[in-house]
Amino acid sequence: MYYKTHLLIILFLSFLSVTKSQVQDSVMTISAEQHWFVSLNAGMQMSGYKSEDFISSNYSPLFNFTAGKWLSPLLALQIGYKGFYFYSISDDLKHHYDYLYAEAALNLNNALNPERSNKDWSLLLHTGVGYFYNHLYGKPNTCVNIGFQNTYQIANQFQASLDVSSIIGWDIYQGDADILPGITLGVIYIFNGP
Repeated sequence: MYYKTHLLIILFLSFLSVTKSQVQDSVMTISAEQHWFVSLNAGMQMSGYKSEDFISSNYSPLFNFTAGKWLSPLLALQIGYKGFYFYSISDDLKHHYDYLYAEAALNLNNALNPERSNKDWSLLLHTGVGYFYNHLYGKPNTCVNIGFQNTYQIANQFQASLDVSSIIGWDIYQGDADILPGITLGVIYIFNGP
């Protein structure tokens, strides 16, 4: 059941990101105006941020898929999906969840120095809200996603991505203010043309 839901969500998001691709000779950068992009990241997460949360049984895999569009060299809008489960130090269960979110991303490099010549590397601040559903609890929740993403141009239309972010909400897994911090590595594909 969980895998069918995840597959449908990923297919839905990929259909939203389909656009006409055009041949272009110049190297694309994420700071270019009016370009669609998709990204796929994988890494790890844990529940909590206190010293007692840093135990090996509290770590779990994290997958993040996003699709969006740069509206200007400074601002992008994107939708995303995070999942599939996390562990909690309060039990030994897999807390399966789905998190669908919408957010804005600000290119900090371009904000601080719009005339910079090296645009291969960018530091992005991204934040937004989303729909969090913990399958173990069986109830929905509204949460905030916030983080920093480093991107680096590795080939024409491709960038490497390192993202450090957190899902923050009330009663995600322990009945009060909760946080799911995570770190992921991945790749971004930038579509040619506006």
